[in-house]
Formats: sequence, C-alpha cells, structure tokens
Amino acid sequence: MIPFAQAKQIVESHLASISKALEPDAAVIVESATLERAFGWVFFYQSREYLRSGSFSHALAGNAPLIVDRLTGDIVATGTRHPIEQYLAEYEASRNRSDA
Repeated sequence: MIPFAQAKQIVESHLASISKALEPDAAVIVESATLERAFGWVFFYQSREYLRSGSFSHALAGNAPLIVDRLTGDIVATGTRHPIEQYLAEYEASRNRSDA
C-alpha cells in the first residue's frame, strides 16, 4: 500500500511529463479538490496560471481527474463526459471484479 504523499508524487511526475510541451509546472494539482476513497485518491489538476489569475484563457481543457490506486500505485485517467462519481463507481466496480 502506498501513502498519500507517494500518490501525490506519482501525479506530479505524470503532470510534469504531460506539460513538457507547455512549460515546466504548467499543470498542477488542485489540492483542495483531492478526494480520498477506499481504493485510493482522486486528483484534479489545472494550469498554474489559471489558478493564479482565474482567466479562462489560461484554463486547461479535457483535464480529466486522475485516480491513483493505493494498492498498486497505478494512475488511471477518468473522463470529462460524465460526473466524476460515475467514473469512480466504475473504477471501484472493475477493481472489485478483479479482486474476486
């Protein structure tokens, strides 16, 4: 099992790799939005500039929340088409099926 700090580090590394095309640290975790569930954590992220300025011209689009599984450390992107709770329920159900 991994601790929260390691899960956060996994997401930060992932965000650093996807934001290389933009600028270093362009995408950052929105810590106040992080959710903890039995299976792990759900991290939301946005551009640092949007969080600083509030200007929609700096907002990221299509930035689906990321799940970090507390047992494996795997990172899984959710989606943006449905409410986050639907993605979390689907993830939890798929995880329960694999445990059976």
